[in-house]
Amino acid sequence: MGLGSALRQLRKSKGITLAELADGAGSHVGNLSRIERGAAKPSLNLLYRLAESLDFSLAEIFSAADQRAHDDKQVILNSLFIALYDEDRELLVDFAKLLQERASRDMSDIMVEHQSMPADEDEDEDEAKDKGQRTKDKGQRTKDASRAEDTIGQAETK
Repeated sequence: MGLGSALRQLRKSKGITLAELADGAGSHVGNLSRIERGAAKPSLNLLYRLAESLDFSLAEIFSAADQRAHDDKQVILNSLFIALYDEDRELLVDFAKLLQERASRDMSDIMVEHQSMPADEDEDEDEAKDKGQRTKDKGQRTKDASRAEDTIGQAETK
């Protein structure tokens, strides 16, 4: 729930294994595992090396750790955001603003007009053809049954 969990989330967001991070930071897998589980605390020196290996600033790591205590999804979002290129960060911020604007609008202000779409019209035509064919088939079956009855009736009268 603290720094170790944030480090794990940031590491995973970069797609780095624990062994790769340990190698890059000059530490041991077991030591980093204990830190990520919250069983040990990293030294400031190790934190600098971890930040460098993960390509994050200490401020970003501490920010992720601070958010972790509040909301898991926020930490994931922060981790992903931090890992993006600057221009992609701008796109994400713009997208988030659009989502916020959509959420703040009154849904009764949004009107959707019903119009037949070409696919709907094709389906309507197909349904009409099917219905017509079924009616024609039913009529043909009725005629066939009538003829059969006539034939049976004629055979009986002979």
